[in-house]
Order: sequence, then structure tokens, then C-alpha cells
Amino acid sequence: MNIAMLDQHYRHLQQLEAAINACALSVSVNADGTISSVNNLMLNALQLPVSAIEGQQFESILIPVNRDQWTAIGQKLATGTAVQEQIGFLINGIHPLWIEAGINPIIADNGQLTQFLIIGLNITDRKLSELRIQEDEQYFRQILENLPIGLQQFSAEGISMEMNSRQRQIWGQDHPFFQQTGYNWLQDPQYRLNGLTKLFEDVRQGRKTQKREILLNYTEKNYDDITRIYPVYYEATVFPVVDKQSNMTNLFLILDDITEKKLAEISLQKSERLLDNIIENLPIGYIQFDNFGFIRRINQTQRNFFNSPHPAARRQFNVMNDEFATTFELDDLFQRALQENEPLRLEKKVDFTKDARWTSVEREVYLDLTVFPVENPVDKERIVVALVNDITDKKTQELENIKNQEFLLQTGQIGKIGGWELEVETNTIRWSDQAYHIHECLPGTRLTLDAVLQLYQEDSRINLAHHIETCIRTGKPFDVQLTISLQQNITKRIRCIGRADVSTGQPQRIYGVVQDITEQSAIRDALSRNTELMRLFFDTMDMGYAAMEPDGLLNFVNQKAEKMIGHKELAGANIFEVFPKLSGTVFYARLQECIKQNTSQSFGIYFPIPDKWYDFLLTPMQDGGISVFIRDITESRKMQKELRKANDQLSNLNKNLVNQNKQLEDFAHITSHNLRAPIANLKALMQMHNEATSSQERELYLGMLHEVIKKIDETLNDLVEVVQIRKDVNVEKEKLSFADRLQKVKDILLVDIENSKIQIIADFERAPALVYSKVYLDSILQNFITNAIRYRSPERTPALRLQTWVENESIILTVEDNGVGIDMERFGNKLFGFRKTFHKNKDAKGIGLFITKTQVEAMGGIIKAESKPGYGTKFIITFRPE
Repeated sequence: MNIAMLDQHYRHLQQLEAAINACALSVSVNADGTISSVNNLMLNALQLPVSAIEGQQFESILIPVNRDQWTAIGQKLATGTAVQEQIGFLINGIHPLWIEAGINPIIADNGQLTQFLIIGLNITDRKLSELRIQEDEQYFRQILENLPIGLQQFSAEGISMEMNSRQRQIWGQDHPFFQQTGYNWLQDPQYRLNGLTKLFEDVRQGRKTQKREILLNYTEKNYDDITRIYPVYYEATVFPVVDKQSNMTNLFLILDDITEKKLAEISLQKSERLLDNIIENLPIGYIQFDNFGFIRRINQTQRNFFNSPHPAARRQFNVMNDEFATTFELDDLFQRALQENEPLRLEKKVDFTKDARWTSVEREVYLDLTVFPVENPVDKERIVVALVNDITDKKTQELENIKNQEFLLQTGQIGKIGGWELEVETNTIRWSDQAYHIHECLPGTRLTLDAVLQLYQEDSRINLAHHIETCIRTGKPFDVQLTISLQQNITKRIRCIGRADVSTGQPQRIYGVVQDITEQSAIRDALSRNTELMRLFFDTMDMGYAAMEPDGLLNFVNQKAEKMIGHKELAGANIFEVFPKLSGTVFYARLQECIKQNTSQSFGIYFPIPDKWYDFLLTPMQDGGISVFIRDITESRKMQKELRKANDQLSNLNKNLVNQNKQLEDFAHITSHNLRAPIANLKALMQMHNEATSSQERELYLGMLHEVIKKIDETLNDLVEVVQIRKDVNVEKEKLSFADRLQKVKDILLVDIENSKIQIIADFERAPALVYSKVYLDSILQNFITNAIRYRSPERTPALRLQTWVENESIILTVEDNGVGIDMERFGNKLFGFRKTFHKNKDAKGIGLFITKTQVEAMGGIIKAESKPGYGTKFIITFRPE
């Protein structure tokens, strides 16, 4: 080859090298593994200077990712074989570098590898992306295969295509999916019955993911020799997969075993029902509030305690704004429970007499309240629960016990009574402060039985030691009076009472009380003498006398009282036991008033069985006792009864005489007034008859006489009816319904009512009935209706309105028509007069209102009228209360 060709070839090589260096990475490696040269692209990839690369071991700069691959490549190069592969390296063992490389060996004449040249493209980004995809695919396949839920792929027609291992476990190796070729599970009755087929078809039709709980099958569990069957529940989720053209390509089924959850839910439901039952039947009240203070639940114990209505009928109650709850600071308790988020327990005194709107307890109670917040773990909503225990009886007893303790302490000081206790094993005695005071010893001094006995006189010491020894040995209690020797020859009389504690068998301690009775002993003799004098004094009284305690225990009863009661030797007994006839009488109530008010109480009691009247006088005494004076007033009572009866008879007789006199006066007045003119007419007609000359004239006067006599007869009949009403003062009365009697009268006047077209309106709701004479009430109602018809106005439809109500214990009846009315200024004083008429009505007789007034007043009532010509008339009747 000539020089020109070599030069041209050399230029081609230079151009090729420049082209390679412009787009590819290049590195030349000696046979010993050292780098001889690198191009610029490789330097940029390595991010190292040439001096740090050339001469260095290739594998110290570029570490092969796959050692086995690199070893295989080295073996091929050694045989002179070129290699073209994708090779991965780690730059400095950290940064990845992937090359689409061609590796060409350079072989010496002796056949040995002297150098190899690596030329390649940098495919790091693409290769890493491919690796990531492969890793992701493998990763997700491993995830799907090892999912704790079953996953199965179906074709759009429902043919099973693939499933993960969990799904295969769920179906089981004997399932038709694995045993039957062409198995169509959508036609399997089992899956149609449990709803799985329907779920699949709904998703295929609607193309939307759907989820449902499925009872898939049952499993057997063996416990020793017992086999039990349990349901297996799954949450089935079916979702479609569509392509870019929105065509459904596949359907996936996910089965998640929710047996434990489902059984837990069922168990929870059972537990909730059980909890509801427990809450409802708790022996204490249960109230549940929401976080706004509204009551959401009350159990039956609370409902019974409050006597609350059914929740549907109960009014809305909010503890935060209810006046009653605020009064007793229940709203503060509610807020504290929410704010502090801790249970609160306290006793509260609540007076339910202050508010009867939501409970009918109507008394003062003590409540043991436990209020605590509860947070719903799901929605985090907080509620407040109040447990309510009625401890009124317990609290009352505690307060009573405190009072009793205070009472015992005070009475111990006042009565000079102290307590003591002997420990048998140690022979030591413990005293109360009052016991130290009685024995005039320094409080707190440690005492033994021997030291205490030395405080007593010899005979008392022997007596007390004997009783204590007997009490220890036999458990027999003792009550003895002893004498203490003090300084300066002063003595005290004491009463010592002891009792053994035998709860553990052999007495381990003796306890009791000691009382200073020096003063009592000194006055006992004087008291005995005074008692005898008092007995002699009270036995001479001509009335019964008893001295008793406030609880009814008798201290003294004189002979007269013993005779009244029928017993002797009554002292120490209870008056209600020895005199049982007092039970159920006012005696106990008056006794309590005497005690509370500290004032004397005087009252009488009638005892039916012995037919006796006793007059009692209860008088409080300074010592707290009650003096009872009893006087037999039976004869006096009987005389008073007879006298009262005679007085009543005289009073009734006097009333009848007065009434009859008034009737006679009225009758005489009416008779003289109403018969004077007809009689004068009668006399004139008789004279004219007698003086007539012709028979025809006398016949005319005779007819006129007959007409006058007829009018006189009607007047007399009306007068007789009025007199009869006034005379009948004891007319029979009964309870009458206004509505019933009005209907009765309307039935009687049916024709007149229909013809007149009168409208009758009644409102008797405020006073529907009264006790009255049926005849009188019917007559009154009938007169008002007939008057309203008779005196109706031709200008309007007649109407009558009746209304009743109660006023000042009297029943008021108003009757108002819309008739022609009456000129009250002209005729008001004559409205209820006998035979008084004020309209030119041919049917008017002027007797109806007069009879109505007579009937109302005969029963003690009052009738008034209000009227105006052309505007109707209103009558107001006031019935006297019974």
C-alpha cells in the first residue's frame, strides 16, 4: 500500500474515531486489567480527571453489576471473540452506568490477548427504567400472589382466567373451577342463592364497582369429639376493566375474609342488645345526654323514679337552659364532665317540689350522681352519661345518725354519761372524755382494771370486780350502782352498765357506760315523795290525767284516766297500745302540733263503740313531756245535740212562717191589684144587664159577663201557680246537664222552632251541669225560647245564644236573643211583673217572665235583664251554689 492510500486510510480512521467519540463512550483496557485510555464522553460519565483513571484497574473504577456476566465476557475475549451486550457497572461502587457495548479484543501474534476496546452507548436511563418496570412487575406479581385477600380475573363472559394463591385456597382444591372443564359458575345455584352471581351480573350490566357481604360457605371445627359448623363470610368486590374504546375486557373478583369481623359484628349486636337490656334494667337510674345537653335516653328505673311519661309524649328537656336544672347547678355538672373529661361523683340535694313539669316526684330527694363523658370511637362524638341513685332514705338515715351522735354526745355531757371498754387480754380500760370527767381523772391517762377499781369504795370495788368477772366468764351483762371515793372525803354515786362482746365466742372485750347519778340519787327520795303527793292530788280530780313522753310512753296515769281506758298500772306503756281507740283519730296529729308548736291543743273525739264523747287537752311541759287531760263530755254533747235539733226545727218553722206571711202579702197585693178592675167591670156589666130593657141587649151583656169571668178565672189560676211555686220550698233537686235539658225543651217546642227558623246556639263547657229542680229548669229554658220566638224581629233571622260559667262559686246562665228588644227606661221596673206585656202581641199574657223570676228566686237565685229596642234582650240568671 502506498503512502497516499495509507494517509487516506489514516484520515478515515481519524474521522471514524471522531464520530465514535462524539456519540459513544470509549475505554481501552490492557490485558492486565488497567485502563490505558478513555474518551471525553467516558470522562464525563465517570466525572473523574484522566490522571485518576488511566493506569487504574478497570474494576476499581467500573465495578460490574453482574459478576458472572463479566467473567463470561472475559472468557470470550481471551479466545479472540468480540462481544456485544448490555453491561451494567457501578461507578466507584455507587452510581449505575449501563452501556450498549461492543467489546473487541486485540490479539498479539502469539495469540495472547493484549488489549480490549469497549465502545458503547450510554443507555443508563433507559435500562434503569426497564429494570424498574421489571422489578415493579415482579414486585406487584409477588404482592398479588401473596395478598391476604383472594383475587380472580374473569373474562367479560364470566370465564375464570387467573387467580392468586389466596383465591385458590378460598375455593379449595376440589372446587369445580379446578375439576370441571367448561364450568359456568354463574349458573351454580349456590352462588345465585348467596348473591354472588347477582353481584357479578350487576357489575357487568352497570359497569361500576360493587361490593357486598356474602355468606360463601361453612367450615367445620373439631373440639375433642365435637364437630361444630361455622359460617364463613366474605366481602366480595367486583370491578370492571375497560380498554381505550371503553369496551369491557375483564372483570376482577376480590374476596376478603370478614368472618371474624362479621361474627364480631353479630356478637357486638348481641352485646349491644344485652347492654341495652342491662341498662334498661339497671337498679339505678340511667340518663344519656348528647354533647348539647339534650336527653337522648332514660332507662325504666329512671322513668319509674321520675314517673316520667313515654319518650314519645315527654317534652324536650335540655340541661343547659332548663330553669330547674340551672337552679340546682346540674348544667355546671354537665359542663365539668365535658371539659375535664373525667368521671364526677357527688351527692346532690334536689327539691322536686320546685318544678313539676317533667316529674311528679314532688318531694325533696338526695341523689348519688355519677356523671362521666363517653366518646364514640367512630365519629368521635362525645355524650354524657349520668347514673342516678336515689339515696334519700340512706342520706336521711345518715343525717339521723349524725344527729343521734351529736345527740348522744350532748346528752352524755348533759346527763353525765361516759363510755368505757375493757380489753380482757391486756386488762386495760379505755374511757371516753366524759368517763374521765366523772372519775375526776386527767383525760388520756392510761388505765388498767386494777387502777380503776381502786377509785371505788371497798364494797363497790368488790361488787364491780365480781360482775366483771362473771361477765367475762358467762357473758352475762350487768347494771349496778356504785360509790366512788374522791379527795376530801367526797363521794359520788355512779351507775355502771356493762355488756360482753360475744361475737367471737369467748368475750374478748367488755364495753358499757358509766353515769354520774349523784344528783339523781339525792333527789330520788324527794321525787318519790313528790310523786306520791302528785298521785294523791290527781286522783282527787274529776277528770282523767296522764303524763307522757312525746313518743307516747306513759309516765303517770291517775285513777280517773285508768277507769276511762279500762286498764290499771299503765305507766311505762304506750298510750296508743293501751288506748287503741285513739288510732285513726285526730289525737296523733294534735299531739304533733303540740310538740312542734309547743302550744296547748284542745279538741274532742267521739268513740262510736262505747258511744262516748271525750274532751282532750294536750299541754307541753317544761321537761319535754306532755300533760293529757281527759274529760267525759258525753252527757253534755247529747244535750247540745238535742238543743241544736230543737233550734233547727224552730229556725225552719220560723222561715216557713216568714215565707208564708210574705206569700200572703204578695198574694193579697196581686189579688187586689189584678182582680180590682175585672170585678169592677163585672159589677158594671151586672148593673147594665139588670137595667137593660130588651132581651137582645141583656144577651149581649151576658156574653160580656162570661168573657170577664173567664179572664178572672185565668188570673186566679196563674196566681195559684205562683203561690204553689213559692210554697214548695223543699222542691226535689238533682244534678242536671244543661245540654240534656235544653234538648228536651227543644224536642217539646220542635214545631215552633221549625216554623220560626230560630237558630239556638249553646256553650255549656265552662259549667256543664248544676244541682237544681228539673221542672223549674225546663220551665225557665222553655219560657226563654218561647219569648225569643214570640218577640222575634221580622228584619232578621231569629237567634238565641245560651252560655254558662262559674263565678264566685255560683253558676251564671246568660240567654241572649236578637228580637225586638224592650225599652228598659220605660218598662225595666215592670219587666218581671204579673200580667205585664210591652208589645202588641196577641199571644202575650205577661205571666212567663213573672213565673221564671218566681222559680229562680224560690231556689235562692237572681235574674236580671239587659235590653234595647231593636237590639234584642239578654237575661242573666245567677244560680245559688249548693
